[in-house]
Amino acid sequence: MKKILLVLVFAAALPLKAAELRLAESVPAETVYGSTMTARPQAVWLEMIASAKKTLDIEQFYIADQAGEVLEPVLAAVKDAAKRGVKVRFLVDKVMLKESEKSLPALKEAGIETRVIDFKKTGGGVQHAKFFIVDGAEIYVGSQNFDWRSLKHIHELGLSIKSAKAASDLSNVFEADWALAGGAEPRKMFTKAKKPLVTSAKPEKAALDGGEVSYSLAYSPVNFVPKGADTEIKELLDLLNKAKHTVRGQVMTYALEEHGSKRWADLDSAFRKAAARGVKVELVFADWAMGGKADRDIKALARTENIQVKISVLPQHSSGMIPFARVEHLKYLSIDGETAYITTSNWGPGYFLTSRGVAVFIKGRPAAAVLEDIFNRTWTGPYAQPVDMLKEYKPVKRV
Repeated sequence: MKKILLVLVFAAALPLKAAELRLAESVPAETVYGSTMTARPQAVWLEMIASAKKTLDIEQFYIADQAGEVLEPVLAAVKDAAKRGVKVRFLVDKVMLKESEKSLPALKEAGIETRVIDFKKTGGGVQHAKFFIVDGAEIYVGSQNFDWRSLKHIHELGLSIKSAKAASDLSNVFEADWALAGGAEPRKMFTKAKKPLVTSAKPEKAALDGGEVSYSLAYSPVNFVPKGADTEIKELLDLLNKAKHTVRGQVMTYALEEHGSKRWADLDSAFRKAAARGVKVELVFADWAMGGKADRDIKALARTENIQVKISVLPQHSSGMIPFARVEHLKYLSIDGETAYITTSNWGPGYFLTSRGVAVFIKGRPAAAVLEDIFNRTWTGPYAQPVDMLKEYKPVKRV
């Protein structure tokens, strides 16, 4: 009996296993990119999906597969999960259904339940988040769409989090969006609900590359966030308002007006206020951001003291033009080398105010160091050049 009691006391004294974070970077083929501090998403996805024993919930903007390409084995793994008894649910947005419906029938045939959400009708924007949840124990969130090009021809960034807490919190968002796709009323799911979904915003400690960090999740849009959870734009603005030394990061597009929206300068003002305090702000936007109304605001931002802006143009692949590819699509910031922000949202009013997005805020040098490495390779690499104030940029040919 004494021996059993000693074992129980010893077991109780052991620390609970910390959450684990792993960053995954999509590296466009034939480029100089690829941090040695990041994993590659296809390998991470295949490992996670293969580990599923009970449930696999996937929420994506769309699906775009091509025979013989890198997403094919991922979709095969999803189907295999269903065949071995895993309950698999797959949710996509209506606005990209023409693309997704090429893959949805095969998923249904494999016993996977699928739904389409009309987030434009629900929130005014799109379901732009990209994430999945495995067995209520691990999640993946990132800029990568479920698109073969996102794994092979686009610069992207995401991360996996092994944590029952992260899975539980994100599952609340998935369940709400799944219900909305099934016909539930938005007000019954979020702000006006009698029994609202409750999610904890409390940070959780985690391990990353042998170091300790803490992370928390945040969501967009502002009116479709579970009770108790953080709103992405609020947390982002708070982070920028506390910046003391440096703000570095990348995003595909940057806009103060989108799709007929009112002018929205909250994020732009936060960058400018940080610069006015003496913070060094360095930002890289994709060439897809240029050639339209946003040019004026991007150039104005770049004229601000302490703010530098570069535009990145990735070279075409040797095989020729690949539609909707060869672009910087990752979305992140590193603040003071201490805090990392990784999101599924581009930086404009439509993403924060009307579209579904998921973000991860990570406090700790180990996470920021990875983003700094990715950023430095871009900032000093051959593809990014300072925005040309005198140049009349033309829209990038995407097809």
